[in-house]
Amino acid sequence: MAVLAMLSTEDKRLDDLGSAGDWLANIQREGGSVPAAPGESAPGWTTPYAMLAWQKLGSHEKARELARGWLLRVAGKRIPRNQEVDHVLGHDPTLIGWPWVVGTHSWLEPTAMAILALRGEGLGDHPRARAGLAVVVDRAIPAGGWNYGNKSVFGQDLRPQPGPTGLALLALAGGAPGDSRVIGPAIDYLKHILPTTHAAVSIGWGVLGLRAHEAAPSEAGNWLSVAASGELTRPDSTLGLGLLLLASSPSPPL
Repeated sequence: MAVLAMLSTEDKRLDDLGSAGDWLANIQREGGSVPAAPGESAPGWTTPYAMLAWQKLGSHEKARELARGWLLRVAGKRIPRNQEVDHVLGHDPTLIGWPWVVGTHSWLEPTAMAILALRGEGLGDHPRARAGLAVVVDRAIPAGGWNYGNKSVFGQDLRPQPGPTGLALLALAGGAPGDSRVIGPAIDYLKHILPTTHAAVSIGWGVLGLRAHEAAPSEAGNWLSVAASGELTRPDSTLGLGLLLLASSPSPPL
C-alpha cells in the first residue's frame, strides 16, 4: 500500500527493532511489568505493548514469561452493584478486566490490550482473557462502538470514539460471549466516521479493527495515506506511524 512505501522511505526510526526489544527488557521491573518510562515504579499498563513487540520479534522469552505472569496477577477492582452505581456508571462493575493503575477499576483499553497480549501468548482461552472479553462486550455503546471508558454516565449514553472502537473490535476478533450483537453496529460506526477522521491513532486502530473482521472497505488505504502525510510532520508521531504501518501491512499482525 502507498503508506508503506511512504513510511519506509521517510521514517528511519524503525530500523533496529531488535535493539528496541532489548531496551524494553532492560527497563522491565522485577515483578514483570514494563513501565511507561524508565525507572518508574508504576503504572504498568504499557506491559501488553511490550509483550506484543517481543512476540513479533520472536525473542525475549524470559521477559515475556515475567510479563505474562504479571498480567495474569493484575485484575481490575470490583464495585458492588446497586441502583445508584448502575445509574452513575452505566456498566456492570462486577466484571473483571484490567485497570490503568493496579488497584483501580477495569477500563476498556487496558483490558483490550491485555487480551491481545495474552492471545499472542497462546492464552486466548484463559479464564482471565474470557472474563476480559465479557468486559469489552459489556462496555459497548448501544448504538454502536465504544468510548474510552463507560458506555453511559448518569443515564446518558456517551458518544463512541474511533480509536477505542477499533481496539475493542480487535479484542473481539477472538470471539466472546454475546459479541455478535455489538460487532455489527461497531463496524457500521467505523465505516461512517473514519472517512472524516484525521488522527493517525484513530485511523490506525479503526482500520485494524475493521480488518480483523474482514470489513475494511477499499478506500481504507486512502484513509491511511492521508493520515500518514500529516503524521510525518509531527514530533510525537511514533505511536501514530506505528499503528498506520500495522494497519497497512498485507497481513495485520494483531
